[in-house]
Amino acid sequence: MTTSALHQQVGRTIRKYGLCPPRSRVLVGLSGGSDSVALTLLLRDLATTGGFEIVAVAHLNHRLRESACRDEQFCREFASGHGLSFITEGIDVRGYAAAQRLSLEEGARRVRYDFLHRAATQAGADRIAVGHTQDDQAETFLLKLMRGAGLTGLGGIYPRRGSIVRPLLDIARDDLRRFLEKRGERWVDDETNTDMENPRNRLRHLVLPELDRTYGGPTRPALARAATLVRDDAEWLDQQADAKFTELAVIQKALATDTAQYGPADTDRAFAELDAAALGDLPAPVRRRVLLRALRTCAEPLEVALTHVETAQEVLEGTRGGADIPGGRVELRRGKLVLLKQGTF
Repeated sequence: MTTSALHQQVGRTIRKYGLCPPRSRVLVGLSGGSDSVALTLLLRDLATTGGFEIVAVAHLNHRLRESACRDEQFCREFASGHGLSFITEGIDVRGYAAAQRLSLEEGARRVRYDFLHRAATQAGADRIAVGHTQDDQAETFLLKLMRGAGLTGLGGIYPRRGSIVRPLLDIARDDLRRFLEKRGERWVDDETNTDMENPRNRLRHLVLPELDRTYGGPTRPALARAATLVRDDAEWLDQQADAKFTELAVIQKALATDTAQYGPADTDRAFAELDAAALGDLPAPVRRRVLLRALRTCAEPLEVALTHVETAQEVLEGTRGGADIPGGRVELRRGKLVLLKQGTF
């Protein structure tokens, strides 16, 4: 194998974040697009010197486009042509999203990662590599910025979350395509990537090119770098908040004897309570994160938004007596901020 500058950069990212340590077994998520095809080839090239193993590639057919079966067949042939084990499933993502009352984008994300974890178990993999790039990082940073996200959101796409690893976060998509073209490798394009009704596509095709022209050069590297710096700060704050949550929060089962204090109880429903005074004394960035974690404990598997955290903050401050939140309710009772799951009140 000829080691290119691209190989060296991906190798540096892997080592910096400990993405694929020696003896790790890696499953690669393969959509058929240029990013995932390049990821598969780069990791296969780097596996020998890195001491890790590519055990399989996995493709999910979302059944959302007429070309979905074409993409699956391409991935099957690609895997076979490169001697890689292939795992695939087909799932009605639109039906799943409707049943779970999720956006199509969120439904597809959940289904995709659930599938990848199942495939990793099947293949005996302890790492799942996906093909997010520097371009994806820059786009995500801007999307989160426009939505008013905090530091954790602005940190964008993380190099590693659990078993999910992203070795291409420091690589531009154009560099990956040049790499594939030089090797004579094909890929398939998702036609929905040109749909201008999608906010990410508008950013990719309209906003970022205009920013490049205004700046006089590529802006994606700077945006991705900003996301990295923000992410480092957010991770430190998250660590502080995790420690405070453990210190302040009591997660338990609502018992029948709790009826006098909390109202009618459901013995199968969990609730959380936090000391209101201690929570109110925390610095605002840490307090918001503690509240977010508490709300997520109550809401799982529903999504919690910043507006819900702000609502809980109002209850904590006493400006409202209580409020409904996803999956439950938050109230201030006898010096405790109490979060009740649906069915316990």
